[in-house]
Amino acid sequence: MKTCSRILAVLAVVAMVSAVYAADPATPKPEKKKGLKGQVVKVDGTNLVINSGKKGQEKEVTVATDAKTVVTIEGKDGKLADLKAGQKVVVTPDTGTAEKIEVPVPKAKKNK
Repeated sequence: MKTCSRILAVLAVVAMVSAVYAADPATPKPEKKKGLKGQVVKVDGTNLVINSGKKGQEKEVTVATDAKTVVTIEGKDGKLADLKAGQKVVVTPDTGTAEKIEVPVPKAKKNK
């Protein structure tokens, strides 16, 4: 019985400390990198040109890449040259040189 009480006491302390840690606004949280969404216009050397922005307000954006840029096409490794006009992409981060360019897997259409 004493062992069970000790275990419960330890668990209670851990739960309280965890709650305080989670509620502390000063606790650094992992930064989520925003992605720039758009549609491929063309690949121009080491740059990717995409249309990005709200529907009807799209503008062409040139995204710089380098040797470290990772390209993923529908879950598979790819190259910048594999990107085709019209493909939807997400570029991370949304500013500066691209670290990752991803063509997401298309969502399945619902049959009506």
